[in-house]
Amino acid sequence: MTEKRRQTILKMKTLIGIMLPALLATGVPARSATLHPLAPIARAEIGNSTHATLSAQGIAAMLDVRRTTRCNVPVVWADADTSPTSPCSMAFLTLSQSGNTHSGNTHSRPASFPLTPYGTEDDGMAQLKMSLRHLDTSSSFPQVMVSAYTGGAHCCSLTSIFDLRPDGSSGKSWQHLELGAMDGDGEPDVVDIAGNGQQEILTSDQSFLYAFASHAGSEAPVVIARYHDGVLENVTRDPAYRDYLAKDLADRRRNWIKSGRFEPNGFLAYEVATMANMGRFAEGWRDMLAHAESTKKSGFGLSACDFKPPAEKQNGHACSAKEKELLPFPQALSLFLVRAGYITPEQMASVTDSHEPASAPPPVPPAATPHEAPNRPPSAAAQPPEREQALSASAVPAKSGPAKSGGVFAVLGALGLAVYLVPVLIAYRRNTIRQHRIAMITVLLGWTIIGWVAALIMALSEPTRRQ
Repeated sequence: MTEKRRQTILKMKTLIGIMLPALLATGVPARSATLHPLAPIARAEIGNSTHATLSAQGIAAMLDVRRTTRCNVPVVWADADTSPTSPCSMAFLTLSQSGNTHSGNTHSRPASFPLTPYGTEDDGMAQLKMSLRHLDTSSSFPQVMVSAYTGGAHCCSLTSIFDLRPDGSSGKSWQHLELGAMDGDGEPDVVDIAGNGQQEILTSDQSFLYAFASHAGSEAPVVIARYHDGVLENVTRDPAYRDYLAKDLADRRRNWIKSGRFEPNGFLAYEVATMANMGRFAEGWRDMLAHAESTKKSGFGLSACDFKPPAEKQNGHACSAKEKELLPFPQALSLFLVRAGYITPEQMASVTDSHEPASAPPPVPPAATPHEAPNRPPSAAAQPPEREQALSASAVPAKSGPAKSGGVFAVLGALGLAVYLVPVLIAYRRNTIRQHRIAMITVLLGWTIIGWVAALIMALSEPTRRQ
């Protein structure tokens, strides 16, 4: 890199640093009810180093990234590659008690957990960080929350909670609970919604993403959970949180209307689920029917095949062409909400009997206890079939001059979109560390020109994972 180019990049970064916060503040509307996350007792992250430590209130935690030949071992985050080539770079978390213990407590043995292969091009894990928090008010020790970013435009942060708990004998041992993969690049927000000193973990139900709309048009319902004695309990339906859910719904509805009611089914699915959590399912259902878009028009939805148990689709028992056809949105939504535990089969019957086809709906596998976990497994959300994304030549009637003009405009629109996404393409081609931020700035702020230039500079100058 020449000195002139280096100086140019430095000046652009300075300009971006001054203007980007203002653009973000004015160009991106509030998405949901705003809560200020609670500050942890202590926080540390690896950053560009290979070592980070925390010590507070009797707990010591250390993150360590080192080369090892023991690569094919069970890791905490099984979503990561568990069989990298030896030797490999592995992230470890070591936990122990520190200082004077509380009265009546004895020291536990230190524990070391292999978290994931880390910091290499193949696994892509980055931004490893940890914090100490009092998630469980009944515990005399704080809990350790650890997270890392997997990379990708819409994915994901992996987070686990580590806790010093009774091990069934007279002592204590370190145990951990995985929260699963969530959109974003950091640990979930920890808040106190009711203002009563009880900390809640705020996430979202990501099974809604892509189910009835594109990622940009999907809305994921809020999931509120409390951690106690090694268990994460979903408490979203607790009446204490209804005011928060109502504000979240009002904020998102306002933004949805401002967007021109973009991809209505994505918002309406969220609305019905949220209203069900508030004990107002029938009201939400009526509003959904008044504003829903046909599945054929939206191009997104679920089929009868998506609701069949996995065992029925294995061993060569494939779904028929009829079963793969997308269901009408109200029917698919009701089945989806029953499977996810938002409503009961009786509630589904009460709202679908009057307008669903006479044929029996596809079977729904037994649902788990409603909202028993904050992160449900992703639904088998059907992507828009290719047959609906592009019409064959024989299916398009012949048109005259205006049709040709429309084709020209379509080509120009596609070229414009390609130019608009150049920073994203460069970031992914170079495999930069902050691909998600570049994609977000490009999509949300590219229209401001300076936002597009900022994203381009970042795509060209950010370090890559090969470094």
